[in-house]
Amino acid sequence: MKPMPPPIAVMVARMKPLAPRHRIAHLRALISGLPDGSIRHGQLLALLRDELMAPPANENRAI
Repeated sequence: MKPMPPPIAVMVARMKPLAPRHRIAHLRALISGLPDGSIRHGQLLALLRDELMAPPANENRAI
């Protein structure tokens, strides 16, 4: 039996110290392993959308 994945709020707290690029990459990897219609897939997609729409922390920095 597989262990239950952590709640989304716990994942957000754990990923907070990561750089934005790493958070996005991590979310994409998690999403790719889930079935398309699952609730968790939708939650992680919403979180990824929020990360992608967030303004850059330092606009003077080159991307």
